[in-house]
Formats: sequence, C-alpha cells, structure tokens
Amino acid sequence: MVTPGQYRVDRGTESQRPERIECVFLTCFRSDYSFLATVLQYSGIRMHRAETLDEADFLLTVTGATAFVSDVTFPDGTWRDALAMVAEVHPLTPALVAAEPVDSQFLPDVYRRGACGVLWKPIDFTAALGMIRTADQAARDRAFFRDEAGRLPAAVSGRVRR
Repeated sequence: MVTPGQYRVDRGTESQRPERIECVFLTCFRSDYSFLATVLQYSGIRMHRAETLDEADFLLTVTGATAFVSDVTFPDGTWRDALAMVAEVHPLTPALVAAEPVDSQFLPDVYRRGACGVLWKPIDFTAALGMIRTADQAARDRAFFRDEAGRLPAAVSGRVRR
C-alpha cells in the first residue's frame, strides 16, 4: 500500500538553489556573447564562451553548466554537430540554438535533433533569461530523476540482471 507522501518529490526551494546558473554559449560572435553575458549576469546567469566544439565540451565539463546555447554555425561545425556532442557527452544538459530569422529554413528538425528551444536574433534578453532558466531546471530535474531511478530495484526500473 502506498502512503501519502511516499513518492513526494522534494526538489528544494528557491533559497536552496545555487546563486548562479552556469551556461556555455558556443559562438564565434563576440558581440552576441558579450551582450548576453553582460545582461544575464545581473539575473544570476554566468555565461562562458566557446568557439569550438572541444572548447564547449571542456567548459560544460569544468563548469558543470546546466544550459548550453549554440550558434547555427561556428568555425568547426554547425548546430547539428553541437547537439550531437551534447547528447552524447552531456546528456543531462539541455541545448538551445541561437539563430537569425533567415536561418529558419535550415532548422526544420532542430527539436527532433534534441534542441529544447531556439533563441531568435536579435536575442531578446527576457526570452533568453526564461529559456536558460527553464533549461537549468530541466537539467536539475533530469539529474534528480536519474538519481532516483538508480535507487529503484532492478525489477521496478526495468533493468534485467544477468
């Protein structure tokens, strides 16, 4: 029999949350990065800039970033490469794509490939703030539920012992 509160999900309160959200922005455009980094720092979001996939992977790892933004193109790839890297190496980190309206014809499968959203340029900082906060919460929820699934018995979680 299940008792009330047995499956209560305790994600903590806002006051228990870390002061700052870490976000990696993969872009070769310093002006886009500078604008976002400057504006969002006052809302508790720390932006880190990467110019290559390797730099983005490194920054995601060392900062523990819970949000990732990729430009449509960058020196060693495209948004597809960035989403593939995040899905493979950082599966708990939600990804966003920053794009110009003219790029919309190249983004028909952006959500199918794993993006959680598109930040349209010129980037509206209130939209960026909301999307990055949502990505951060999604990353925290993913980590929480992954940890919870690890605590379940094998028969309940679907894992088969061999």
